Amino acid sequence: MDATIVCIDQTKKSVQVEPRAAWFPRGTRPSVELSGQRDWTCLLGAITEDGDRFFSRFTEYVTAEHAKHFILALCKEFEEDLIVVLDGAPYFQASAVTDLADRDGLAFVTLPSYSPELNPVEECWRQLQASLSNRFFDSLDELTTAIDTALDQLSTPKVSNYF
Repeated sequence: MDATIVCIDQTKKSVQVEPRAAWFPRGTRPSVELSGQRDWTCLLGAITEDGDRFFSRFTEYVTAEHAKHFILALCKEFEEDLIVVLDGAPYFQASAVTDLADRDGLAFVTLPSYSPELNPVEECWRQLQASLSNRFFDSLDELTTAIDTALDQLSTPKVSNYF
């Protein structure tokens, strides 16, 4: 079977409500203005064996409908047989997604439980986290701009190294 392997995963990033730790000169009483916001964004990411990468951002939690539409967009993009590698997240196991397996040219492979090291998209999330760490974002717009910049600069892991 000649098919494209595509690995998919999800992550969530939030605007920090307050700094967790900071360095200040001894004896000072610094004040930090906080917005009180608890905004966040979710991302679905996919990478292929050829190094293609796709990301979609949502302002709500990822649902089975989001995952379904993301997978259908990948099918449309490639117009060929796909082997989709997923983790055991509930939205990937929902019937809205699993029913897609009835389509010609689409097969699902579910990774074993508690094995994020087997999903190459996790490396993308690690790089994203490194890019965003030690930064305070005042707003969701500021966070999403930083995410977009970081996603553009990711080095895509080689999918074949994971199988």
